Amino acid sequence: MARDITKLHPEARRLALQLVDECEKEGLVIKITDCLRDKAEQDALYAQGRTEPGSIVTNVKYPNSMHNWGVAFDFCRNDGAGAYNESGQFFTRVGAVGKRLGLEWGGDWKSIVDKPHFQLAGWGSTPAKLKQQYGTPEAYMETWPAQEPGWEKSADKRYKYRKDDLTLAASEWLTINNHWYLFGADGWMLTGWHRWNPDTRTVDPVDGSGDWYFLDNTYNGPLEGACWHSRDNGAQEVWFVE
Repeated sequence: MARDITKLHPEARRLALQLVDECEKEGLVIKITDCLRDKAEQDALYAQGRTEPGSIVTNVKYPNSMHNWGVAFDFCRNDGAGAYNESGQFFTRVGAVGKRLGLEWGGDWKSIVDKPHFQLAGWGSTPAKLKQQYGTPEAYMETWPAQEPGWEKSADKRYKYRKDDLTLAASEWLTINNHWYLFGADGWMLTGWHRWNPDTRTVDPVDGSGDWYFLDNTYNGPLEGACWHSRDNGAQEVWFVE
C-alpha cells in the first residue's frame, strides 16, 4: 500500500502527479515512493534497527507519521544517477518545484531535514493538529472528497479506470469515449499485445487460450491503450466504436 499513490488524499495525489510532470519539464526525473502507510507498515518500519534487522529509518510509531494520514509522499531520483544522489542540487531543485505548487517540503525543516519528502501544507511537520481535530487517520479519511468515476493516473504514468459504481475496472473490457480498453486483474490499463479468454475472463491465461488483441502502445499518446482492429482492406487502425 505504501507505494500506491491512489491511496493518498485526493489533493496530495493531484499535486504528486503534477510534481512529476513539472519536474520532468525541468529535466528532473523523479519517482514517487512512499505514500500512505497503514499501521502494520509504520510499525514494521519503526521496528527496523530496534527489534528487527536493519538501520533505524523512523522515530515514530503509528499514527504519528504524516504518511499514516495520507497527506505525505516521498520521492527519489529516477534518472539512473542513484536514487538519493544529491549532485547538481537535485533534491533542492525538486523542492523548489514542489513549493511553487504549494506543497510543504521536508528540506525546509530545521530539526530533521527530510529532502525526499513532501506533504500538504498547513498541518505542520507532525500530525498533532490532525490528531487534535480528527482523532484517528480513519476518521480523517471519512472527510475526504468522494472519489469520482473516470481515469486515474499513477506517478509512473499508468492508468486505472473507476467505473460509475466507483469500483476499479479489472479483468474486463470497457468502452470509453468510443474506444475499447482492456484492464488486467490488477486494474492497470494494458498496452501492446495481449490474449483475452472471454470464458474465464482472463488476460494472458497461462494455458495460452484466448484471442490476441493489440492495444495502442503510444506512450502518453491521446489513445494509449485503445484497441486496434483490421479494416475490410486489411489495414490496421484504432477501433472507433459507434
